[in-house]
Amino acid sequence: MNEQVTNQKKTSESREFITAVFSVVWKDLRIERHTRQTVSVMVMFSVVTVIMFNFALESNLDAARNVSTGLLWATILLAGTLGLNRSMALEQENQTMDALLIAPVPRNAIYLGKVISITLFTLALELILIMLFIIFFNKPMWRPMVLLILVLGTIGYIAAGVIVTSMTIQTRSKEVLLPVLLLPLALPLVLPASMGVAAYMFPQQPVWSEVQSAIFIVIIYDILMLTAGFLTYRFVVES
Repeated sequence: MNEQVTNQKKTSESREFITAVFSVVWKDLRIERHTRQTVSVMVMFSVVTVIMFNFALESNLDAARNVSTGLLWATILLAGTLGLNRSMALEQENQTMDALLIAPVPRNAIYLGKVISITLFTLALELILIMLFIIFFNKPMWRPMVLLILVLGTIGYIAAGVIVTSMTIQTRSKEVLLPVLLLPLALPLVLPASMGVAAYMFPQQPVWSEVQSAIFIVIIYDILMLTAGFLTYRFVVES
């Protein structure tokens, strides 16, 4: 009997947790639909960056194609930083984070909801970037493994970014402090992720043994950042 009650309690807690996560995600999606202040900023910055880079190296297309993978990840990192900062700034301006903290919602549910919503925004940006890189640099960004590495890298970067952004959003110099703290933290993710994507930019695709270590590092980084967020986000937002 006690075991049945315990199982029912765990099931109820799991449902409440999932409901809280999707409530946060739905809130962010609705805010973005009405304001368009996060994705639009990310897309505008990314499009301008790619177009400027393309025209700057128009006379040497081979050099542009050789460094296109690095440009892709640099654009994703900088645009993702803008998206993180803008998304959390909206929470602060509208005092929605205060409302979430008052509500009986698990703090790690808030964290996971923010990670999912900002990841969705960043993936939407990456779809546009993929099309731009195919048009301007003639790179096979449509390959399934390239898309997989981009998704895994995005999850890890946003998982780390939500933690850092929540720590810096209350500071006066948050626009400067966020990239200073986040970009070095993301280096262990970005280096293997860019190597993995670059391996699939050649006509002959690599064998699994050549890229498995890079992909495993990205997956381990994702797990570590998500675990750190689950365990520490309560202290981050309540401090």
